[in-house]
Amino acid sequence: MLKDMLNEFISHQLQYPEFDPDTLVVHNYRLKPGIYFRLHEDGTMDELHLTKKTILPENDPLLDWFKQADFASSLIEMNKPVDPKKQIHSNNYFTLFLKRETFFQQGELHPQLVGHINRYFEALLSSPDQKSADILRASQYEPLSAEAVMQSKECFLAALPEIRERLRQKEEKKELKENDNCYIKLYLAAPLDAYSYESGRYLLPKIFNSNSYNLESGDQVLGLSNANMGLNAKKPYLEHKTTAFKVSYRITAEEGVLLRKLFLWLDGQEREGKSLYAGYIPVGKHLPGLLNTATEMQARKPAAYVHFVRGMGLTIDDYDFLPNFRDQMDKPIDFRNYLDVSDYPGNRLNKRSVVEAHINTYLYGGQLVRNYDEDRLKVSDYLSHALATQVMMSRTAMHAWLRKGNEFPLKSKGAVDRITMGVLLARLQNLKYIPALAQALNVRLALLQYFNEGDNDMAETIVSTYEQLKERVLHTENRKEHIVCQSSVEFYLAVGQLFYYYFSKSAAQKLHYDVLWRAVVAASNVEEVKRENFKHFKKYGHEIDLSNPRFNHLLCVVTSYEPVEEEPINLDALFYGFAVSNIIYYKEEKETPAKE
Repeated sequence: MLKDMLNEFISHQLQYPEFDPDTLVVHNYRLKPGIYFRLHEDGTMDELHLTKKTILPENDPLLDWFKQADFASSLIEMNKPVDPKKQIHSNNYFTLFLKRETFFQQGELHPQLVGHINRYFEALLSSPDQKSADILRASQYEPLSAEAVMQSKECFLAALPEIRERLRQKEEKKELKENDNCYIKLYLAAPLDAYSYESGRYLLPKIFNSNSYNLESGDQVLGLSNANMGLNAKKPYLEHKTTAFKVSYRITAEEGVLLRKLFLWLDGQEREGKSLYAGYIPVGKHLPGLLNTATEMQARKPAAYVHFVRGMGLTIDDYDFLPNFRDQMDKPIDFRNYLDVSDYPGNRLNKRSVVEAHINTYLYGGQLVRNYDEDRLKVSDYLSHALATQVMMSRTAMHAWLRKGNEFPLKSKGAVDRITMGVLLARLQNLKYIPALAQALNVRLALLQYFNEGDNDMAETIVSTYEQLKERVLHTENRKEHIVCQSSVEFYLAVGQLFYYYFSKSAAQKLHYDVLWRAVVAASNVEEVKRENFKHFKKYGHEIDLSNPRFNHLLCVVTSYEPVEEEPINLDALFYGFAVSNIIYYKEEKETPAKE
């Protein structure tokens, strides 16, 4: 995985020489909140104060300089510091990075600040261990000049009184609050090339996970990458205990530095001010940005799908090679508004990213995409325990299809039926509005049709049967002659219609839909469904006008149905009957008389 990504990272530079790895990283590099000082030889200094709410200017030379210098001066991680006591967080003799509480307290410099600085510069001049020395020698690094290092230290010490006064002024103006433990970062106004060179002096010996796994090969040193690798003294079980080699792979120190830049580049990825956590890296010919979102994958081509998480550092937790991917689907999905609900945007969709948003919103109630990669789903008013269970059970298949173009998990027999019905039933347990059931059912019926679940188009059958039922109920010539059930689908539609009518007669201030559905969903045959209908008829019978012909027709449809053989409960038709426009309340449009 890492080798493949590194190859594309290098290939991108060959295709676009202006986008070398450093340029790519710095373009999206994020400076941490803090106060930045650039110290000049004549005693003057430039200052930049960044907070979480600071809107960064575009094409600002000072900001760009700080980004490049900071990128070259930051630690790989806190477990690999220069300062043995981890109070100073920079890596070269051009910089001093400290947290505010270690630098400045109650209007004065921290009493131990000078001691921290002395210790830091002594560490810079200390002799490296043998393995670190071998790595630096292989990369042709000469020992640091003690004179240059001490001269830098004196420059920093000389600037401390001026910096103290500036911090006092910020406190007085309330620009720096007492509880703001941001960074105080000091930089010498040295050439950026020198920053980059000294960055290598720090990175090369520390870029590997542990130098104890290093091997020499000719004039190169090979070691275990630190990127995406948690092997350490606390996790010895990650070693290969039963093989001749202890670690899975090794890379050169130069490759390790490039991998670090690759991970920093990923960490800075965003679109429209929002951080990205996944994307596609085209294999072969690239666009200048290298990492694409699904909507940017217009041409069909090989790509690598990458998902990453941000914590103390960036970790890639999902990587997959896609031999033939683009956002546009080969066959569109017809998300028809089968139930004619007013706030459902039925349409033919052929963009994978748009289809994902549609399914996420109208089937999962917005709970699928946000929980693709969550280890533990948090139950809330919007995510019931039942829905969380269904998300966990279905998200792998949905993710494979919607993010990677792999339909195979959903094409296994009955997969789409089980997934969509499971989500539908889970949504019912916490449903607040009937249109939400109609929207979810629209999506289910569209996906069943798309994945060819069964030879017959259930959606068309249900819709046409409902129209026929409505016509018969509304326009039976002899209203005293009740209609009888003509099909299984008609029976379940009528049951759904009656259940909604019972529900509308309830005087309770707050109703839960699952009260009506619990027994029906658990029913195993038609007789149990009829008994459930009769139970609610008795409960709300006092509210029902028995001379209502529409109600009587629907009740006759239910009571007259006798299946020839045992059959499964048709929940689709039942839900459709409940959520679609109710025939009993239907208002026929009156013709407007023509004007004379």
